[in-house]
Amino acid sequence: MTRTGRLEDAAQAYSLSLSLLDEAIGSLPASLIGPGSHRSGVDPKTASDAAELFGSRGGLLRRLGRLSDALESYRLGADIENRYHLPATYNRANAIKLALITGVETVEQSVPELENLESVLAERLSTDENMADDAWPWADLGDVRLLLGDDAGAESAYHTFTAKARTDSPRLTLSVLREIAGALEEHGDESAQRILASIFKVEDALN
Repeated sequence: MTRTGRLEDAAQAYSLSLSLLDEAIGSLPASLIGPGSHRSGVDPKTASDAAELFGSRGGLLRRLGRLSDALESYRLGADIENRYHLPATYNRANAIKLALITGVETVEQSVPELENLESVLAERLSTDENMADDAWPWADLGDVRLLLGDDAGAESAYHTFTAKARTDSPRLTLSVLREIAGALEEHGDESAQRILASIFKVEDALN
């Protein structure tokens, strides 16, 4: 609807989607979410479904321009992914990227989260055949390594991603990194120029 200019109808659809997601999240076990939450009494399937709900909600809020709310949703989903050792890393990756884009965190402040996510992705991509066959976890691994300054590791991950993805996918994932680099520069993050140089290096390697 947005692409065809039906903006009012699109807004109504987004609003309905958000209300349905909020309703579903409201029915989740209280022990699953937020401070003091724990693993007891919640099965992995419920935890996985919950993380997916928060990820979908984060993506929708981001589309609506409600970036702080989107970041909160991603972080709640990321907390569930971490505590339940879920194979999905969608929330963790997006929470880091959106915190950088909005200036909530600098690259230096994000290093512990980036290193943890790099470790999780690298291990699972080497041991989970189904995950390794999916293109997008390789893109996330490339993004994380690039942000950490591991250009060679990023290039390796992106080459695998390119081999498995649609032809336009590398352009899309690098455009997100360009958005991050631009936001870092705007926020005065000293890592901005280093990351932009790494993006150019990766682009040359993939061409």
